[in-house]
Amino acid sequence: MRASLVLVAIALVGCKWTDFDDLAETTWVHSTEKPNVGSTKYAVAAAGVTTTPQGGQLAVISNDTPNYSTLDYTASGDAALGPNAQGLGAHFIASLTDPPIFITDGMGKIALVERAIDAGNIAVVMGAATSIVDAPFSSTVAPDAAAFAAGNVIVAAGTNLHTVTGVGAPVMCTASDVMAMPFVAAAMAADASTLWVWTKNGVLVGYPIAALTPCTGGMLPNPGTSFTTTAGFMPAAGARIHILGTFAILTAQASNSRMGQVVVVDLTNMTQVGTTLAIEGLRTSTIAVFDGITYLVAGVPDRGVEGVVSGQVDIYEITPATGLIGASPVLVLNDAQPESGELFGGVVTTMKFNDKQILVVGANNEIFAYYKTSLYDALP
Repeated sequence: MRASLVLVAIALVGCKWTDFDDLAETTWVHSTEKPNVGSTKYAVAAAGVTTTPQGGQLAVISNDTPNYSTLDYTASGDAALGPNAQGLGAHFIASLTDPPIFITDGMGKIALVERAIDAGNIAVVMGAATSIVDAPFSSTVAPDAAAFAAGNVIVAAGTNLHTVTGVGAPVMCTASDVMAMPFVAAAMAADASTLWVWTKNGVLVGYPIAALTPCTGGMLPNPGTSFTTTAGFMPAAGARIHILGTFAILTAQASNSRMGQVVVVDLTNMTQVGTTLAIEGLRTSTIAVFDGITYLVAGVPDRGVEGVVSGQVDIYEITPATGLIGASPVLVLNDAQPESGELFGGVVTTMKFNDKQILVVGANNEIFAYYKTSLYDALP
């Protein structure tokens, strides 16, 4: 394992990532390499699930042999494999999509949704991060996306939305809206009243959460006004919808190229805010709030760094009142010792650490927890 605290950053204010001494006061990160979880691809997905004011906790999905585990951080910054690591075969999951359909409600609960081992079923592993349970259900169509809404897990599979409550069979609604056809979800997210769906043909629509359970007549209501991304842009796997007040931030790589787009939509009138932000190689994203300032974090795991294809993370400032995103990143991060195929930025998430939000970045069999950057200081 690497040293507990290493420096891994480049700042955009005139200093190079190789200037170790210049960065010693600005960026500190804890690196954790793959523990023994029975998988050869550690941390293909992760989510912050901390529920205590001291230390921190990540829920982690690993692959090849699918596995679920937690990474537990002490208040002093040490990290160790949690006691609940378990193979997902026991939860009816033999393989994972890329990336996995893995979500959190932001309050310590998680859900992993995949096609089940037995044909004609979808496996749902859900609940508190330290106490997951199974909620499988019948479906001839594989899952496409999932989101938490009103305490339930909503699973999109083909033209159907399944509301999984964890008690009894899910309630199923079928889409009938021609504006979004073919209705296949690329990403979903919910606010207090609406489930937002971004389809694989680039259409953003919203459905009242109250219309999902019960589902009158088995059909989703017509969502009315929709928003369509740039002509020809269809979001690929890993697309995200981030809800920020009355704005939706849509991020995705195109399904037919490496070009990624970030689009902000005003949900009150379904119109675009500002201009489209292009990020080549965009793979995943998250929203972070560091010291009261809101940021978009974008992972680009196949970007070259000093001639080595190892990956980087871009951080852009967002103005919540307007939804506008800065045209250039305020901070770019990468491993100070970049390695070919490292896939730094393949996973980006946040975690409460000692009751303060920090950035966590996943790479090939490694997780970086940033205790300090030029944007915040959470050093223990």
